[in-house]
Amino acid sequence: MERIILAFSSDQTAVKIKSMLEGSGFATDNTVCHSAAELLRAVDHYDEILIIMGFKLPDMVADEVYEHIHSGCRLMSIVRAEHVDDICNDDIFVLPLPVTRQRLISSINLFLGNIPEDKKKGTRSPEENKLIEKAKLFLMERYHMTEQQAHRFIQKRSMDTGARTIDTARTILNIDGE
Repeated sequence: MERIILAFSSDQTAVKIKSMLEGSGFATDNTVCHSAAELLRAVDHYDEILIIMGFKLPDMVADEVYEHIHSGCRLMSIVRAEHVDDICNDDIFVLPLPVTRQRLISSINLFLGNIPEDKKKGTRSPEENKLIEKAKLFLMERYHMTEQQAHRFIQKRSMDTGARTIDTARTILNIDGE
């Protein structure tokens, strides 16, 4: 998945996000959708696409948009702190403001599962379990996830990428150079 479509009520916000993405090598759709209806029409042209939107558009909030998109779409919502808990769907990646270019790009890579594959299989050591717990705590603090959401996120990312859970945890912890 390499295509990204933006959906924001404000052109100013969309331009900022678009410049962050393009400056980091991500391809964005040339149009910015200003309503959910426009967005839903636009995503039909792609088999796989990442949608980056705010908390709400004039006609739908992020949870409602997610209910109407096809299975090849992934949804990331950039929201103010007061709206973080308003997004109920665990499959929506919530990125609280403020957002820097590094944090946006790292979050997209994490969300899309751009994780190096490690083919080793086996049981986890106590150190690996501690690392996975640390990754869950990081997600809980940084992205305001519950423990269950963080656990599910790590599991889902691991399954989507074919990476081991420990490798996903390591990637999460390396986002900000930890």
